[in-house]
Amino acid sequence: MARRRGGTQPAPLTQRDVLDAALRVTERGGLDRLTVRAVADELGVTPPAVHYHLRGGEDLADRVVEAVAADIRIEIDPAVPWVDQYVGLVTAMDEAFRRYPGTGMRALTASRPSAAAGRLTGTALSILRAAGLPEPAAVELFTATYLLFTGWLAARGLMAAGGTHPSLAAAGMTGPGLDDLSTLERALRRVLATVPAAPPPVADRIDPAGQARPALTEESRT
Repeated sequence: MARRRGGTQPAPLTQRDVLDAALRVTERGGLDRLTVRAVADELGVTPPAVHYHLRGGEDLADRVVEAVAADIRIEIDPAVPWVDQYVGLVTAMDEAFRRYPGTGMRALTASRPSAAAGRLTGTALSILRAAGLPEPAAVELFTATYLLFTGWLAARGLMAAGGTHPSLAAAGMTGPGLDDLSTLERALRRVLATVPAAPPPVADRIDPAGQARPALTEESRT
């Protein structure tokens, strides 16, 4: 249906109109079905009208992925354990990517800089740092969970297409297990559970007399 501004005059198409239509197309059929023609049909215009707002053939998909990632709600409650904070962030990402099939894998395997991806990565690392992990350990744990999540998205995408990777099938992981969010949560918690508890800050180490005990040094140990 042609867009109308009022009366018989067509309303001018905007970049936001194009993005919203592209999101609707992706939500219904996945990123594989996203084309300029599909978006034009969604808007009731011709493909050249959509091309006018794009810089290149890949730009449409990139805009959709960035919009989905940017819209992921980040709600970090400092009162809950850091493991729960981290799992909550990853599952929020999973829910958004599930709504728009194909966007998750593209987001996690893209080589271009992404403001939205940087925001999510920064949040994940801030949780790990606040938990007391030294920088190398925080980066290593982030990398491990990134790889886990990427594998999860790939396996679920394959399942949506009617298949299961032979390695997973041989391990007995098929069917509903790959579409059950609790499977992802359990895997994340197993990885995060390998991290030893960080020692409390010096000010939190209290002796029976109520005085903070200083951290041990090499001199004080001798």
